[in-house]
Amino acid sequence: MPRRRLPARFGVSSWTALFSYLKLTMAHCEREAFRVLFLDKKNQLIADEVLNQGTVDQRPVYPREVMRRALELSRQSALILVHTIPSGDQTPSAADVEMTRRIVEAGELWHRCP
Repeated sequence: MPRRRLPARFGVSSWTALFSYLKLTMAHCEREAFRVLFLDKKNQLIADEVLNQGTVDQRPVYPREVMRRALELSRQSALILVHTIPSGDQTPSAADVEMTRRIVEAGELWHRCP
């Protein structure tokens, strides 16, 4: 999966700006894709990366891969997790909630490390 980097600095200044950006970059996705937006301390986008793609209705996500990439970038201070929903149903599934919980737990462990 190619990693996408923005040539210019994009600042996530509000929910409206974030949603506008996501609509522009994700509007034509036909398969589920899990993306992570890595932000610096000023909420400037460092990287927007597709970490996994799936079928029309599922995509495997591994917390270790999210944290590994966060460690590689090292200067990020926040993550925004998003995934495409080709079906249009925006209700989080039990699997979505569980995956998010596991990534948050991994981030908390990483944050506690000296």
